[in-house]
Amino acid sequence: MFDRPNNPGNIGTMARSLDAFGGTGLIVTGHAADPYDPRSVRASTGSLLALPVVRCSSHREVLAWVDDLRARGLPLTVVGTDEKGERDLADLDLTGPTLLVIGNETSGLSAGWRQACDIMARIPMAGAASSLNAASAATVTLYEAARQRRTGGTGPA
Repeated sequence: MFDRPNNPGNIGTMARSLDAFGGTGLIVTGHAADPYDPRSVRASTGSLLALPVVRCSSHREVLAWVDDLRARGLPLTVVGTDEKGERDLADLDLTGPTLLVIGNETSGLSAGWRQACDIMARIPMAGAASSLNAASAATVTLYEAARQRRTGGTGPA
């Protein structure tokens, strides 16, 4: 789930990473760039055409869908990402159904999404950078989920 992305290239890169690491679809919410902008399609190297892509005007639509899935017994975890998240990404169990929420490139997650997330994760980093590009953060998170699903859980591979 990409909250209010303003860069079409980041949408395409996220779709490419979703496709590469076994994601099942992309949701774009809020006032955002067009997922089918030629720059998105080019950055996705075709992955936008291999995944379902849903555009929602607000987080409320997605949360209604999440509530419906949970009411039907799906134990879906909503994981947001933030440089000040409460838990390291590798310490989370990402082996079950997970909705990964990535924020806007400039302002991060909206207040509505911050409230809706079950957990806020951080990607531990060294060096002077305080955060990653949105598509890069999604790629790291998707890789960790794929790694855990391949090896059976959290912790070192």
